[in-house]
Amino acid sequence: MKLPSVTQIIRPYIDTDWFLPEHAERGLAVHAASLSYVQGLWVPPLLPAHQPYYDSFRRWADMAIDKVILVEERLVDKKMGFTGRPDLICIIKGDSLPSLPDIKTGQAYQIYWRLQAAAYRHLAVTAKGIHTHRAFSVRTKSDGSGCLTRPEYPKDYRGDFNIFLSALNCYKFFN
Repeated sequence: MKLPSVTQIIRPYIDTDWFLPEHAERGLAVHAASLSYVQGLWVPPLLPAHQPYYDSFRRWADMAIDKVILVEERLVDKKMGFTGRPDLICIIKGDSLPSLPDIKTGQAYQIYWRLQAAAYRHLAVTAKGIHTHRAFSVRTKSDGSGCLTRPEYPKDYRGDFNIFLSALNCYKFFN
């Protein structure tokens, strides 16, 4: 049985009117480059339009990340019946507990990000035993300057996770 991903589950609640093909292309390229960077892997050249977003992430990562724990690994909760791939779990400099930053190339905050993060935090605990003490978006900038990392999502993510579970139940009912 193929389990739905976090993204598939919340997709009906995402306003995609502003998502253009070039935005998706940029997001994929910047994610791949950024995640390669935090793993110490070679980063292939990016299109000139994508480079500043990557530079923005790299500046943030160099300033903020102390230790990388997990990078875009498929996590599964067979009991609840869903899967997901968080971008990154890491220790932020000055912290002792892991955080879950989520890389975004769009500037406008989206409310569904909280549900996505809550689901990933649940998967981290369930699949890997990793308890994250916080989660937030890392919104890269088109001018290459530092990332926006606010707002931080609620430390107690159970409320957001319960909303995600409602979406999961709807997904299962309709599919």
